[in-house]
Amino acid sequence: MALNVGDAAPEFALRDANRNTVKLSDFEGEKTVVLAFYLLAFTPG
Repeated sequence: MALNVGDAAPEFALRDANRNTVKLSDFEGEKTVVLAFYLLAFTPG
């Protein structure tokens, strides 16, 4: 699925540093969420 600048992010869930599952919707209406993607960050590549 392609997204454009300004599009709403689709729902997703990840684990935080304490291995707790956190969903994007957990922050809806409460906080600003910034998604930053780094090529090859934290990978052996």
